Amino acid sequence: MKARMYYAEGKIQEAIQLFQTCYSQNPNNSGTLQEIAKCLIAQGRYKKAIEALTHAKLLAKQPDFLILYDLACCNANLKQYDLAEESCREALRICKSKAVYKLLAACLIHQNKIGDAIEVFRLSLRLFPKSSQLYTTFGKLCADMNFDDDALKTLKAAIKLNDNNVVALNELAVLHQKQDEIEEAISFYRNILNRDMESASIYNNLGMCYFYKDKFVLALTCLLKARDVDPTSSETLFNLGLVFASLHQYCSAAIHWEAAAVFSTKTNNSVDQEISNLISACLSVINEDGTTT
Repeated sequence: MKARMYYAEGKIQEAIQLFQTCYSQNPNNSGTLQEIAKCLIAQGRYKKAIEALTHAKLLAKQPDFLILYDLACCNANLKQYDLAEESCREALRICKSKAVYKLLAACLIHQNKIGDAIEVFRLSLRLFPKSSQLYTTFGKLCADMNFDDDALKTLKAAIKLNDNNVVALNELAVLHQKQDEIEEAISFYRNILNRDMESASIYNNLGMCYFYKDKFVLALTCLLKARDVDPTSSETLFNLGLVFASLHQYCSAAIHWEAAAVFSTKTNNSVDQEISNLISACLSVINEDGTTT
């Protein structure tokens, strides 16, 4: 009891020591090993946790769902997705769980078993037809695979189940933007912002929607807000350069493109060359006009 209190209070090392004392007195107790593993997981010591859970699995008189789920989580954190998949499938034979289905699908995706992952989602949605979260995760997978019609249908189902599902709203906005359905995308982005869910990516995407409609002042307003939220976003800085150039503010455009190059995490020579060419074009216009707008 005291060990569990220590765990609840965040005193993980003290909890481990007490659980280890209990285990030394009764080494055939799989439950104590599970508690030790739980503490090790909290410390991010997944390999040690797997050792404890594997021993607990051997000691358990019958298959234990929590042991198998924790084993799956540990292996997934160590990117041992094949082992995590195996534990997930064992766990599902004991209990049909949304969390396990989601983890299994993620492991399959990491192994590039996309068809199997889709089947897992379809099965889980038949079992849990009112899970907005499952619909959202499946919709994101469909969008990533460019199954746009399936993604739209699935994400709309997620929102129908939970109209406060901001993740699904954002995915739908991105999908509409990708399909050049700009008004629909703007509507979804503004819906998210009206819920006080501000983020640099949402402001950036909304700004580019306005940019595509030649509403440069609105685009600039959104992109400046995105820059305020994340001043080091190379994507936002690059897009600000585009807007400033469209407004003939070439100095500001060049400054933001230079900043985008500095903060870019990509090591793509073609991207660097593109930015360099844009800056050169701006400087040429500035020199020709003799302005420093």
